[in-house]
Amino acid sequence: MKVIARESFDRDTDKISSKELRTELDDKIIQIEKAKSKDNITGLKMLEGFTHHYRILVKTEKRSYRIGAIIRGDTIWLIRFLPRKKVYDEFP
Repeated sequence: MKVIARESFDRDTDKISSKELRTELDDKIIQIEKAKSKDNITGLKMLEGFTHHYRILVKTEKRSYRIGAIIRGDTIWLIRFLPRKKVYDEFP
């Protein structure tokens, strides 16, 4: 898939201080890039009431984060990367 990261996503990821969380995020982005379709992305779930808005789970032992994304065709826009409790207030 073609991955496009918005400035808001970059700002969120710049604040990551945990090496473990950074590694999990990098692994998830690689998985997204290699995916042939959205069905090949683990932790992907469509948000209720939307047709193109999704959340993607990124989890470590101590932290649970979500990537807020929009998927259309073979392109995915990474919009936000926030803790589980905050992502639904800040995205879409």
